[in-house]
Amino acid sequence: MPHTARPTRLRLAVLAGASALVLAACSSSASSPTTGGDEGGEGGEGDGQTLNVTGFSGAFADQFQETVIDPFVEANPGVTVNYQPAQNSAEMLAGLRTNQSSATYDVVVIDSSVQRTANSEGLFAELDPADVPNLEQLIDTAVVDPGYGPALYIDSLAIIYNPDVVTEPPATWSGLTDPAYDGQLALQIADTRGIALIAGLADELGLDYQEGIDPELEVLREMAPQVQTWEPQPNLYDAIMSGSAGIGVGWNGRAQALHDANEGLLNVVVPEGGGVAQISTINQVANSENPELAQRFIDFAIGEQAQQALASEGFYGPVNQNVTLDDELTRRIASPDGLLADAAPIDWAWISPHYAEWVERIQREVIGG
Repeated sequence: MPHTARPTRLRLAVLAGASALVLAACSSSASSPTTGGDEGGEGGEGDGQTLNVTGFSGAFADQFQETVIDPFVEANPGVTVNYQPAQNSAEMLAGLRTNQSSATYDVVVIDSSVQRTANSEGLFAELDPADVPNLEQLIDTAVVDPGYGPALYIDSLAIIYNPDVVTEPPATWSGLTDPAYDGQLALQIADTRGIALIAGLADELGLDYQEGIDPELEVLREMAPQVQTWEPQPNLYDAIMSGSAGIGVGWNGRAQALHDANEGLLNVVVPEGGGVAQISTINQVANSENPELAQRFIDFAIGEQAQQALASEGFYGPVNQNVTLDDELTRRIASPDGLLADAAPIDWAWISPHYAEWVERIQREVIGG
């Protein structure tokens, strides 16, 4: 269902070349007075310090820069934040494992299911509310692995499509098997998107994925003949906006923001009662060379100011209990009153130890044919 466009601060280009620029490291610095309080550090504490952060690429990188990084730098004179985008959580986990002896990053934004693996391997540090006061302001579901990095936002799996190519999107996840989408489907699912799609299909089929995922994989195999590409370039969203693909499965927050920034090129829909919650967490790397600055940044990111901006401008479900949402925004974001009303059940804590196995099965049995 198309949405009415509204003003946005995002400057997102359709051209592949512009998207490629996002993959370059972003850096910010400022020297305006600090705001202090629960939204920023004390003035002068971070003078001359550099914080290295990694997280997702594409639209998220733009949103995170504008809603969190730039305001944090403005509130902390002399601090520089370098942001290095990554393609997915698996790439970030591999980098953390490779650089255990010498920290490459101080803060990592990563999927909750992969976070648990990193926590079990000692790659992330525990956080103390005394050092990160806004931990006390979070909703219950923001506590993913007690003592470790909290949720940064809540999102939902969504169907995204180019309205010039696909005039009627499916009403269900399994509707993507329809031959009407032959040659138009971009299905990049060898990651968390595939895991969430399995959960959504299990709910549609009335099955429990904890008892096995063979039926869900069979539905994915039925989609395969419609798939034009398993690796859309330069990314799923740009491939659909450019018309090189017509429809695919992605994340609601990024798609909603791109819809507003590129009117008429991309629409987004979440099957009714079929939202699948996905939580991305923000974490301090265990061997960070700037632990105090990392904690200050995390505190800012989960504070009311940044969370309100992430919801209003990035369409991400907020995790700070003090954020307020109007009716229109609630309808478009992943929240219990919005897209996650009657959502498909998904237990990321249970899935975490099965994550690699499921992805491997998707690669072998679905993508590999």
